[in-house]
Amino acid sequence: MKVFLDRLSKYFGQVKAVDNLTLAIEDGEFVALLGPSGCGKTTTLLTIAGFYKPTAGFVLFDDKVVNELPPRERNIGMVFQSYALYPHMSVLDNITFPLRLKKVSRKERETKAKALASLLRIEDILERKPAEISGGQQQRVALARALIKEPGLLLLDEPLSNLDAKLRVTMRAEIKRLQKDLGITTILVTHDQVEAMTMADRIAVLETGKLQQVGPPEELYNSPANLFVAGFIGTPPMNFLAATLEKREGKFFITTERFCLPLPDSVTMKICQIPTPHDVIVGIRPENISIGQGEIRGEIYVVEPLGRDTLVSLHIGTEIIKVIAPPTFRASPGEQVQLTFSEEKVHLFDKETGKSLLV
Repeated sequence: MKVFLDRLSKYFGQVKAVDNLTLAIEDGEFVALLGPSGCGKTTTLLTIAGFYKPTAGFVLFDDKVVNELPPRERNIGMVFQSYALYPHMSVLDNITFPLRLKKVSRKERETKAKALASLLRIEDILERKPAEISGGQQQRVALARALIKEPGLLLLDEPLSNLDAKLRVTMRAEIKRLQKDLGITTILVTHDQVEAMTMADRIAVLETGKLQQVGPPEELYNSPANLFVAGFIGTPPMNFLAATLEKREGKFFITTERFCLPLPDSVTMKICQIPTPHDVIVGIRPENISIGQGEIRGEIYVVEPLGRDTLVSLHIGTEIIKVIAPPTFRASPGEQVQLTFSEEKVHLFDKETGKSLLV
């Protein structure tokens, strides 16, 4: 099923939960709606599902407007954050409940349920009650219940948030594999950028009800459209420093209160039409900074060993930045170190608008 949101808006009084959102989702695609709490992602999902009616704009399934269609007629399956399993029913009865409402014969619905249970590896718990199974198993049951209707669209509302860290990693892979095997169009709502990056074909980043950027995970990571996307995507997040873009003898430089950095040709080609001097925000990811040599000086603030690498926080003037260092790195708070920024990995954003100057 193809989904198209055409200038979709949903207001609650004066609050614009979703504001003029246009987004196309292809048949069989896995798309994540990503953003902080209150950004409008769950409201968007519930409007797609039919629980909310749009204030303005249209929801289209396969080029058909479904604004007035009730949820039960939209051919969707939905998995909620709480799983919403019926505690008095067995796992088998929970899975088959949607088919029971459709008056499907007991034999047919049990056959379908057992096939799904085998696919999700829960065939040995079909007679248990939800309280007798683990969180990961409950999630698989909720998925099976959503899929047994053979929906054209699967909607996932923060389905992993109630699981422990280890189980979340396992279930990310399970859901991604299942979605690819079934080829079902899927929309995931999450505030966890790691979930979105690892599971989705494309990510739509939302903030205050507006779409900030949409694209494959690597595009959002390597070419963020604005400061919000740059700071939201990536762990640890991108470092930002106030600077001035200057041009001297035909070459571009970024100047801060503590250092001056020449920009490579690959960057200057994209900014050659910008009048200088120009106030900018310099962005650099922690993994694109090296400690040990260079013209930039910093002071160690704290060192956090993480096992496979070390996270170092340090002062450059009044600013604190983070650097990913080798696991063998050792230093004491207050120690002076030299830094090198990977010039090819520098991001530049307009200080007033927050928009990238390189995209």
